[in-house]
Amino acid sequence: MTSGPDADAERAATGSAPSPTERARHVWSIGSYEAIAPDFLPMAGHLVRAADVGDGDEVLDVACGTGNAAITAARRGARVTGVDITPSMLEGARENAAVAGVEDVTWLEGDAADLPLPDDAFDATFSCVGHVFAEPPAATARELLRVTRPGGRVAFTSWTPESVVPAMAKSLQAFLPPDPDPSPPPVAWGAPDVVRERLGDRVEDLAFETGTVLPRAVSPAHFWEDVRRDSGLFILPLEAVDEADRAALHREMVETVDRFFDGDENAVRMAYRVATATVA
Repeated sequence: MTSGPDADAERAATGSAPSPTERARHVWSIGSYEAIAPDFLPMAGHLVRAADVGDGDEVLDVACGTGNAAITAARRGARVTGVDITPSMLEGARENAAVAGVEDVTWLEGDAADLPLPDDAFDATFSCVGHVFAEPPAATARELLRVTRPGGRVAFTSWTPESVVPAMAKSLQAFLPPDPDPSPPPVAWGAPDVVRERLGDRVEDLAFETGTVLPRAVSPAHFWEDVRRDSGLFILPLEAVDEADRAALHREMVETVDRFFDGDENAVRMAYRVATATVA
């Protein structure tokens, strides 16, 4: 099937559903990820430290977004490749790299579940809450391992199952029509047992750490307004919510966010998990 600019026209003509790649590209093209990405900078720093990225390492940032982790690694002296499915994300990453003054970064368009890269190419492969949205998860896990050299490191972050993002997704789901063919939820990557199963015996020394980022907001309602305006992950499904239910959804979301809101810091506690392993 055609992807990119001609995909919508072809689907309209054939009545076919979008592929996972087309759907992902659309989700990450709407809203304003650039407004959200700075909130995750501390997590990117944590991830690069956990991956033990050093001077001269060949590293890959999968689903690199606007370059948080890739640029962090490049500033540690690594030779970095950043891959993302969305051209506008890569454009933002290139701009951020230019501002940071890092030049040893290659930016490629590609799918985390089908990376356009050779086997055993990198000393470290990581993803900062990006790979979790690629489908199917088993293919994504295989790709993370395939491109990493034996003895190299794989590392990634995901929201913990108990954190605010999955809680918000659960609140929204209650207002949506049933999904006849649901995919595994992205937050499953934050469950250690699931990670162990997906990586299997291809890795050694699998370990987990946790952390928290603190996006700023003056109230839970302000945080929800920012999310529904800027996050494609919420913008797209919100279109399917019945108009009569929108006020109730707003109340439910504000109550959900309030459970994670720190009024002393004017911030929302967003817990994440870092997984690290050595490729066997």
